[in-house]
Amino acid sequence: MKITVVYNEVKIKTYGKPEDLLADVDTVKTAEEIALALSSLGYETELFKVDEESVRSLTKSYPTDLFFNNAFGIGSTAKSEADLTGILEKTSKPFSGATSKNIVLTTDKIATKKILAAAMLPVPGNSKFPLIIKPAGEDCSLGISQASVVNNKMELKKQKKLLEKTYAEEVLIEEFIDGRELNVTILGNQVLPISEIIFGKSFKSKYKIVDFAAKWEEETDEFKETVGVCPAKLSEGLRRKIEEIALKAFMVTNCRDFARVDMRLDKNNQPYILEVNANPGIGPNDGVVRSAKAAGHSYLSFLQKIVSLALLR
Repeated sequence: MKITVVYNEVKIKTYGKPEDLLADVDTVKTAEEIALALSSLGYETELFKVDEESVRSLTKSYPTDLFFNNAFGIGSTAKSEADLTGILEKTSKPFSGATSKNIVLTTDKIATKKILAAAMLPVPGNSKFPLIIKPAGEDCSLGISQASVVNNKMELKKQKKLLEKTYAEEVLIEEFIDGRELNVTILGNQVLPISEIIFGKSFKSKYKIVDFAAKWEEETDEFKETVGVCPAKLSEGLRRKIEEIALKAFMVTNCRDFARVDMRLDKNNQPYILEVNANPGIGPNDGVVRSAKAAGHSYLSFLQKIVSLALLR
């Protein structure tokens, strides 16, 4: 059986900030690790770097049995992840992960929030300060910094103007939930052990958020002091409540194969959904894999499960 690992390489950003490229650095390395792992499982495996030229060869006649989708767009073309997935759909061959419609929805934080709220799932309001403001169509913490948490109308207006100028898109404004941050991974129809971000001592004087620095700038205190711990220490009742919310969010946003639902707990341990991540990063050190390992998976068995789910279609 032949598996084609599809990935893209972003060499230039046409909007946003120059440092935003850091969020794309791991994509190539992860694709190589996935291909190596699948090869060790006995599959005939190849890497396919999808860019503005090579994408034309992804047709019904492309010689493969399964596309393992680790691409977040077409080359450096901005906001083309759903376009690439739509092309994979037209091949009529199975591929792993989210559909194009699913990606369109979940990369629009405002639309996702409306869907979740309509399903009676808990999402932050937007009526009282402090608020947090972020680009509505970005992921990987792009556009998020300590300045994203605002405490008055003047700070809100300033940050909103900055983000709209930098990213040329709508912004999401919602109440800042000052509490524990949880990552909930769903694999198939199973909720994996819940992971928690533990904020270090430098956050005593800062907002406890996983901003761009915490996610990508390895030399910063923010990066060094946002450690994922799995499983999170939760009461049985609270754990079950969080799992039920995450699984329902996975279903109402039409995710498939795997996804990560990010949540926060308020001071009363009420969970709130921050976002739903379809096709989150699945490198060996990513949070999704941390939860998979806590559930008893090796990296190989985790990838095998994704392959098996895709082949069921």
